Amino acid sequence: MIFNISVFLLSLFFALIAYVTFTKIPLLKSAIKGKIDNYKYRISIIIPARNEENNLKKLLASIRQQTMSAYEVIVVDDHSEDRTAATAFSFGAKVIKAPELPKNWLGKSWACWLGALKAEGNLLIFLDADVFLEKDALLRLVEIYEEKRGLISVQPFHFMEKNEEKLSAFFNLILSLNLSLSFLAKKILKPAGAYGPCLVCHRQDYFNVGGHQAVRDKILEDIALGRRFQEKGLSVHLYGGMDSLSFRMYPQGFWQLVEGWTKNFALGALSSNPLSLIFCLGYVTFCLSAPLNLIKGLIAPQRSMVIMNLIIYFIYAGQINFALSRLGNFGSFPALFYPVFLIFFILIFFRSLFYTYCLRNVTWKGRKINLAKRESKIKDFLLF
Repeated sequence: MIFNISVFLLSLFFALIAYVTFTKIPLLKSAIKGKIDNYKYRISIIIPARNEENNLKKLLASIRQQTMSAYEVIVVDDHSEDRTAATAFSFGAKVIKAPELPKNWLGKSWACWLGALKAEGNLLIFLDADVFLEKDALLRLVEIYEEKRGLISVQPFHFMEKNEEKLSAFFNLILSLNLSLSFLAKKILKPAGAYGPCLVCHRQDYFNVGGHQAVRDKILEDIALGRRFQEKGLSVHLYGGMDSLSFRMYPQGFWQLVEGWTKNFALGALSSNPLSLIFCLGYVTFCLSAPLNLIKGLIAPQRSMVIMNLIIYFIYAGQINFALSRLGNFGSFPALFYPVFLIFFILIFFRSLFYTYCLRNVTWKGRKINLAKRESKIKDFLLF
């Protein structure tokens, strides 16, 4: 009984900390609408794009309707095989055709770097092609930058149309939890990096820290760039994008989702701040133990164990539902039946470990990335 009570209290502890963490994540929509001098910043929006014809239509249309205008929109066409370049031209964007990928560069970093070199503005905003903006999102980004400076990083609200896309639930949850634990212990934990889909910084700061050239061989260039800013004494500020920025990550279906999360999740987890990693492992463990112990109690049968774990189960379901409501349009199903989504998360995590550290290669957007050649660099990154 003492053991059961200890497990119960620890389960409550992890659920409570996770809940409080998600309440602390500031939302971009909370930015105070003040007066921004339209001539203070010349905004250059840089969009790396590889086979993003359909996504670009939505993003570029949303940029057109912004209450604050950008000085320029640059789309870097990374050897697309569809009408990415033509679509960008049709919306009046500047299009840069990326040359062949140089040695030791990865595609997204190369595209971002090329865009930054060609940008004429003094405020750089990097957006993934699958992002789309609410009407005043650009204004809010500038207001936040004006207040905080450094590197502003926003995780967009995950918009989904198909039920299979909701299998991303725990990936979104653990990613945000991992990066956001710093809000609870700012003196102990710094953000482990930055979110990649939306980054805002001053041109001078970007080049002073080395920009994407400094992280050119990193699979997780967003995390590495965020750490680079912190290394150089510049702050990193994380925000949630609900009601301001959204994205649709894997519209092509199940295998795109599997490939996408396989590509970087194991490396991302193992490059976390050790304290954050330990907490996330504990959270997942107790999250999974509730349904397992509930089943064990029903088989035994042990009424007290059933009641205790039923309480824990619904506490976690409620906490997960709250967190996911801030991260995307997941609905209540993934929270109520969270063990299914958690098991999928664990399976893909081990798949990612296998591809990253055994096969030493991952595939994304038709490119096979050989990790064997980057083994020492990966080790360096983990010790960053």
